[in-house]
Formats: sequence, structure tokens, C-alpha cells
Amino acid sequence: MTKFSVIVLLYLSSLCTACTQPSTIDYRAAIDAQLLENAQKHGIPGQAVLVLHNGEILYRNAIGSTAIEDGALVTPKTVFPVYSITKLFTITLASKLQEEGKLDFSAPASLYVDNLPLSWRSIRIEQFLNHASGIPEYFDSNDFSRPFPASLDSVFAKLHNVPLVFSPGERTSYTNTNNLVIAAVLEAITHTPYRELLRQKIIEPLNLQETWLNLADVPQTRLVKSYRAETGQVVPDLSISWPDYSIAHGGAYMTLDDLGKFMSAVAHGRIVSKAELLRLWQPFKLENGATGFFANGWDYGEWGRWREVGHDGGTKVRVRVLFDNNLDDHYIVAYLTNGNKDGVWSHTLVRSVQTIILPN
Repeated sequence: MTKFSVIVLLYLSSLCTACTQPSTIDYRAAIDAQLLENAQKHGIPGQAVLVLHNGEILYRNAIGSTAIEDGALVTPKTVFPVYSITKLFTITLASKLQEEGKLDFSAPASLYVDNLPLSWRSIRIEQFLNHASGIPEYFDSNDFSRPFPASLDSVFAKLHNVPLVFSPGERTSYTNTNNLVIAAVLEAITHTPYRELLRQKIIEPLNLQETWLNLADVPQTRLVKSYRAETGQVVPDLSISWPDYSIAHGGAYMTLDDLGKFMSAVAHGRIVSKAELLRLWQPFKLENGATGFFANGWDYGEWGRWREVGHDGGTKVRVRVLFDNNLDDHYIVAYLTNGNKDGVWSHTLVRSVQTIILPN
């Protein structure tokens, strides 16, 4: 029996982990079949998917294995690294401070942080949020063996004389450094370390008991092993010793349910008001009038009459909020995996479920 055959058998035995609420349409069979198709087509060891409509569960299930070798069944209580979905914490905190009048997205970040490189001094908060700042990445993505700067101050010092990649507002270029600037702004305004701020303003108020910001704190028996694609095969993911401050852009670990709880709280206006979210969730306009890919930090798209905002963790995870004219009617789709064999982008996986619940 092949490894993938074992994963398929694990899927069949994992159907009992599903949990749905009554709805006008029963999506379970169709989405179950779609997840199995995705697993077979893309070589995904384990998946967990949640669909909410105005906070009510339309679909909740997990299939496959936490690891190819000696893995356990994936369940909705399995813990996944959520990678850059972590950025949504930083973005939400910034939006909350703006609504409270403590932060102005149209102001330069240097108004709040005084040790930014000279060439960054006129770049606005909204340009950092929308990845239109032109600042370079703070690490070499082709060589993770090189040491990271020891602190946020060290990051800014390291990049002090590095030229901008392009003029601010000219185009979109995704870099993690943007979120480090936002985290530095949050710390400067609140006089609180970022991790503590996140605990005080999001994790504790929302009772996110299955969200961890340190790998050492995660219950290892519930954690998936992560994989990546290499020449059509699933291989163990790279082991990267990220610095402590990188939590501003990645590094959180969550269960499917906690991710759904956070996203539902956002969409219901429990952290930032619905009116403010609707104002912020508009595609950013570049200097030439073109539309960027982000809406104040959230990736932005459209699906028929629905607007969609969210974030991804590359090929592995993605979450979306879909809404029409207001947030009184919205859907949330969260799709978590521990890797695949062909590098399929998480965008494709979410769309495969989205097509079932909201045909375009």
C-alpha cells in the first residue's frame, strides 16, 4: 500500500470528525468530495476546512494525516502553522488604533518611529500596509542560513543605506519588512511590546485558547508536520529559526476553530467596527491610478457580486471573508493544509470550496 493510499484511508475514517449545522443546502457531501479530489490531485497529506455564514457553521471537517510517516488523523483540533495569516493580527491592531484616533494611516510612519532609514521617512502608513512602500526585504529568501538581525532596531540599521526598490506608491511588491514597520509603530504608540499587545487586545478578549505565538508552547502531539513541493514530491519543509520580532508577519500556530473564531469576531465588528472595516476594505490606489492587490493590509479580490478580503500563507493556508454591500451578510472560508506535492497555491484550494457555496 502506498503512502497516499494510507492517507485516503485515513480520510475515509476521519469523516466522523465533521460537524455541521442545519442549513438550507447541505454542502457536506460536495465539499467532502472536493477535499478528497484536492488531496489526490495535489498530494496534500492533511487538510482542515471551515465555512461560516454570518457566524453559523455551514461546513467543518478535517481529512488526512498530520504527517506522512507515523501521522495521526487530522481533526478540527489539529494545530497548523498559519504563516502570513499572522499578519492579520498586526493589521487588525493597527486598524483598531486608527479607529480610536491614535494612528493615522495617511501619516508617515516616521511620525511614530524615529529610527527608520532616511529614505523611508516620507513613506505613509498606508503604503507600508498595502505593500506599496518600495522598501527591501530584511532577509535573503534564497539563503535562510544567514543570521537575522537581532532586533527591530537592528533591522532598520541594517537597511539604513539600502536603496528603495521603487518609489513609494509606484507599484505593489510584497515584503515582510512592511509589517515590521507597522509593529514598530504599534509599539511606539502603545508603549507595549507587540506580543503583549496582541495578547491584551486580541488573544485574551476573544478567548483564543488554541492560538500560540511560540512553537515551544504548542502541544506537539496535535501539531502537523509541514511539507513543501520539490520536483513533484512532498518533502519536509525547511527549518528556519525566525527571530522573535518576526511574529509581526508570521509564526502563529492555530486550530481551525480558533482561526474561525478570530475571523468571525473581525467580520462581526467586535474588534474594529463594521463601518470602519467597510471603509478600509477598499483596494489601494497606486500613484498612477491603478489598483493594487491589497486593501489596507488585507489581500483584495472580487467574486461575482461579492467582495473578498483575507490573507494566505503561501501554498499551505488561506482565509477569506466574502461580503456584498455590507457585513451583515458574509461568509468566511478557512482552508488549512500541511503542504502539497505540486506547489498549488492556496488561492486555488479556497476557490474550489468557494465555488460550491457561492457559484460565480
